[in-house]
Amino acid sequence: MTRSTMALCAAVLWPAMAFAAPSQVSDTHGTIAALAEAAAVHPSATETLRGVVDSVDERSDTIRVRLAPDRTEPFRVQDGLLFNAVRFGDPVAFSVQTISGFRTIVGLTRE
Repeated sequence: MTRSTMALCAAVLWPAMAFAAPSQVSDTHGTIAALAEAAAVHPSATETLRGVVDSVDERSDTIRVRLAPDRTEPFRVQDGLLFNAVRFGDPVAFSVQTISGFRTIVGLTRE
């Protein structure tokens, strides 16, 4: 991911570097590195949970999981193929990341 970000920054800045005065060119490498670091996307932490599928709602791209007898939570689904893999009552272990402000299932296995 970092290499692609640096390549993108270099591609965008390359024309500007070609026309820059020599005094500006020496600082360009430091500028590219700073831009690449600022543009790097850091993935959120992944949390692994276990529970039982309580409901599957393909319309809203969510699966509701019972994590404890008194606690049920909805989770967004990153891959729509997961809807075909689980049914009501299936025990599951799944990985969750916060993507765009929503807790999203990024990996799921039936137990």
